[in-house]
Amino acid sequence: MSVEQKESIITDEHRALIGIETKPGYHLVEAGAVKRFCDAVGLTDPIYTDVAAAKAAGYPERPVPPTFWCSIMGAGGELKRPDFSHHGSRNMNGGTEYEYSKPAFVGQTLACTARVADIYEKQGRSGIMVFTIIESIWRDEQGDVVTKGRLTGIRL
Repeated sequence: MSVEQKESIITDEHRALIGIETKPGYHLVEAGAVKRFCDAVGLTDPIYTDVAAAKAAGYPERPVPPTFWCSIMGAGGELKRPDFSHHGSRNMNGGTEYEYSKPAFVGQTLACTARVADIYEKQGRSGIMVFTIIESIWRDEQGDVVTKGRLTGIRL
């Protein structure tokens, strides 16, 4: 092996975790949780906290605010995450992105699954960084995708 070629930090065992989806976890969207989220992030639009304002705006109920998803747990306890404790000493959040497919509302029970979508390495100024992409998918009672979230974790 040449000096430029280094052994990959990502093992076959890590790669085997890619794509395995968890069983669904179920979450009731509670009005109180939405109100606390709005208060915490300074969201003052009454459609999120007042039923009359939501209905006047044409919604059947108070809609779930954007990024509310980060405040509820997706399925996760059973998500097998890759262990990179043998590499580096720091974990960073490389960003979270959401894709909204369908509105969700207070009172709905949503099912969430999670999976490791990808694992890859990049050379940075501080050395090799390992990226783990975790995707969470929330579905409504009909099984339709409401929101997808992608969290990028970085180990260096």
